[in-house]
Amino acid sequence: MNPRPQPLGRAGAKAACTIACGPIILVCVLGFLFGGCGVGTSDRGPIRFWNGFTGPDGRTMLRLVKRFNCSNTGPRVLMQRMDWGTYYNKLMVAGIGGRAPDVFVVHVDVLQRFMRTSFVRPMDDLFTKANGLDPADFDPNVRRAVTRHGRPYGVPLDVHILGMYYNVRLFRDAGIVDAAGRPRPPTNREEFLAAARRLTRDTDGDGRIDQWGFVFTWFRTNVYAVMAQFGGKFFSADGRRCLIAGPQNVAALQFCADLIHKYRVAPSPQNFDSWIGFRQGRVGMAFEGVYMLGSLEKQTDLDYAGAPLPVLGGEPASWAGSHVLCLRADLRGERLKTAWRLVRFLSDNSLDWAAGGQIPVRRSLRNTARFRSMRVQAQFARQLPNIRYGPAVPFIFEFYSEFDTAVDKALRGTASPAQALREAAERIDRIIEREQALAEQAPAGRSQ
Repeated sequence: MNPRPQPLGRAGAKAACTIACGPIILVCVLGFLFGGCGVGTSDRGPIRFWNGFTGPDGRTMLRLVKRFNCSNTGPRVLMQRMDWGTYYNKLMVAGIGGRAPDVFVVHVDVLQRFMRTSFVRPMDDLFTKANGLDPADFDPNVRRAVTRHGRPYGVPLDVHILGMYYNVRLFRDAGIVDAAGRPRPPTNREEFLAAARRLTRDTDGDGRIDQWGFVFTWFRTNVYAVMAQFGGKFFSADGRRCLIAGPQNVAALQFCADLIHKYRVAPSPQNFDSWIGFRQGRVGMAFEGVYMLGSLEKQTDLDYAGAPLPVLGGEPASWAGSHVLCLRADLRGERLKTAWRLVRFLSDNSLDWAAGGQIPVRRSLRNTARFRSMRVQAQFARQLPNIRYGPAVPFIFEFYSEFDTAVDKALRGTASPAQALREAAERIDRIIEREQALAEQAPAGRSQ
């Protein structure tokens, strides 16, 4: 499952950092990871690998790490999993204290926050074809997202893209089909609104809607994608001004609010559990991440399919995230070689990772018959050239907190989109001023 870390306020962050200094509970069993491999132990200690994969994705990663340990002759890898809600605070505290793990995972939109520290290793000397990874095998937009000042600071493991899930049976019942009778997912705003209206129904005649054409799932990703389709920008080119209240973003948020309050094809957020509603067969269309596929695949009574997001604005775009594999800056010798072998191994075997609800970033893997047989992943992957990551700003959690609040107000109808975004922009501009002041006070060489 894709993590959804919640931003912490000052008090929460302080408390989390305090907790982070205490012992970290290992959720993997050494015997599971190392048993049965028939290889000796290393006197250099294990390679520590941290991530937030505490759900079913963690079991997939554990199996990959076990396979690596069984074939590796260097130091063993010890994987530690923590809840994403506290993971980043623990990682930051460990890194600043000189106790960073050898290999660790961060989300691509959080990478900038950690690059300002001194414990993330640039990989330009490792990320080469000669070392087993061909940069040309990665999509340029994904590669750019982990690059700063011409240097890559991590290897993307996957891309988790927002796409459209739709109920096949409801589409057929509503006659939203092609000439052959196959469900025809909408591709533009006109088709989307027409489908949403036909799918929204009062099935028992009591005057209340029982079946919705569309639902908002995670407000952040859903609205961010629509804003990107409307051509919205979030920051000026120099990063010194927040543009979230620009006219394109206001228009996009207004369209989203209108789906609830004007067109009445989506339920008000406070009255409906959106994803559960889709799984119960009471929703025709939902925008959600590929990472939610695992929950659907276990369900035998839901006929669903996946498609790219319809273009609701003026250009195709979808929100996306990536898990990025990073290395500690001071790795040397055999530990560095083993850590890099682990990164390459996980990248080489990311089709196994993708099967649980992800998309490989490597073009060569996506061109295989195995990936093409993954019906939802393959459909969502069509959006790769047009994905939009979150803003590459070091105060990403603070940005998301303000963004989420503004979107929530607009969709619930407690503030107009223009007012909600204007207030968010004012607060984010103050955050930018604070960050700039802190950067000016930082010792030379502290930030990267």
